[in-house]
Amino acid sequence: MQHQYVIVGGGLAAASAVEGIRAHDADGTVLVISRENHPPYHRPPLSKGLWFGKTTKDKLPVHEPAFYKQHGVELSLRREVVELDPENHTVWDDRGVAHQYGRLLLATGGRPRRLEVEGSDLEGIHYFRSLEDYLFLEGSLGRVQHAVVLGGGFIAIELAAALLHAGREVTFVYPHDYPLARVLPRDLGLFVADFYRQKGVETVSNEAAMSFEDQAGLIVLRTRQGNTITTQVVVAGVGIEPQVELAEAAGLGVGNGIEVDEYARTTDPDIFAAGDVAEFPYLALGERARVEHWDHAIHHGRNAGANMAGAHEVYAHLPMFYSDFFELGWEAVGDLDGSLKVEPVWKEPFREGVLFYLRDDVIRGVLLWNVWERVEWARELVREGRAMSAGERADLVASLA
Repeated sequence: MQHQYVIVGGGLAAASAVEGIRAHDADGTVLVISRENHPPYHRPPLSKGLWFGKTTKDKLPVHEPAFYKQHGVELSLRREVVELDPENHTVWDDRGVAHQYGRLLLATGGRPRRLEVEGSDLEGIHYFRSLEDYLFLEGSLGRVQHAVVLGGGFIAIELAAALLHAGREVTFVYPHDYPLARVLPRDLGLFVADFYRQKGVETVSNEAAMSFEDQAGLIVLRTRQGNTITTQVVVAGVGIEPQVELAEAAGLGVGNGIEVDEYARTTDPDIFAAGDVAEFPYLALGERARVEHWDHAIHHGRNAGANMAGAHEVYAHLPMFYSDFFELGWEAVGDLDGSLKVEPVWKEPFREGVLFYLRDDVIRGVLLWNVWERVEWARELVREGRAMSAGERADLVASLA
């Protein structure tokens, strides 16, 4: 089977790549090969809006069901690509079918990082990444009174809020003094931890799983500090690993993801990569990075598709990302590395304000904490790349009122 364009992966970057291709080539044959059971869908609502009634499952698909047929796209679900031969422009799926391509996109995303401790393969321990994971967890809640959420990142903190909102008792175990320790400054992070406790979440800081044991249908979690937690279900949100195996086996450049240039091309000019799996030139920050955000998947996927079809467009987008838990929420752009100097300008301490992430007084990232519709403003501050005094930053925030 031969196609002008073959896309490996069924996530948002893959769906956006179809749009990029069709914007520049209305007729070239397109095949999307996905291991998913569902056409491409949006992931953020799985740990956010669906639990709080802000959206519904019918709003998850990226495109209407008829989109792929209308645009001449063959969508092959429940298939895994297991081999890539760049020299012969061919991939093979797990049923032994060979697919030849003119140009190929690897949008393989990431898989949940697994717990590597004793008992981590017990039936009641789950990871959270896909729609199937959401459907399973949602369907299990009728049998669950108490859940443990493991991890200190975005997925874990969102799920802890979601499960509590769903009426379950929640113990939230994270590895540092406070959640999101790689992102938030200490005082704000400790406020968030206390905020969760006030909401009714039991928080356990500076801890991680050491082992799991099944006792009469319950899971007994033993921690590194010697604590014991008994629960009915464990949900682990401890990050993802980019799925680079195809690229590695095919001899493509791989670092912190599949290495691509500013056109989303890999070290093979006919193979592209986009989204969570790609390490790309982050032009606005002057460095290489791999970004696991919804907005990046949209724009990088679209850019890759356009360039596969001959557009030759530089990817210069500055992605935004966001999170929310209970009535708190934020949007951000740039580098939110907690090891940078972080200076907040609060309208109301810990409730509304702007946090500036600085290197030599140059703004590298901006976090809008309960401040809305200012993403483009924040992007311009990062792109400008000049040193700003504390007074200038305070004046900028005052101008938002």
